[in-house]
Amino acid sequence: MQEISNEGAKVLHHRSVEIGEKFKIPIITKSTFNNKAGTVISDIIEENTIKSVVKKDISRISIVGNGIIRNTKLISEILKIIEYEHLELLEFQVTPSKVVILLKNIVDDNILNKIHEKVIN
Repeated sequence: MQEISNEGAKVLHHRSVEIGEKFKIPIITKSTFNNKAGTVISDIIEENTIKSVVKKDISRISIVGNGIIRNTKLISEILKIIEYEHLELLEFQVTPSKVVILLKNIVDDNILNKIHEKVIN
């Protein structure tokens, strides 16, 4: 949880995240502008997801999941896809809860689908 709050927009005070993590209390964030449901941060493991943010001919792919750092098979498969597709890797970062991949140029949906297939299998 601590890492997630540090990666965000610094909306949560780090102490509230520490307490939530220590006592297994879910943290619910909501908007001050509307009454829509917000984000729930907890220790419940959900399905891994992929999101891609593209800016200035750089693709950023994030794979988020609790304990993902221990999934060496997934990390190896992703690197094989990058090599097979001849993609130029700018950065590959692995943390306990996230894999971040920065690639030169815009990545098409075909490559994202290949990575997504490895994540869900």
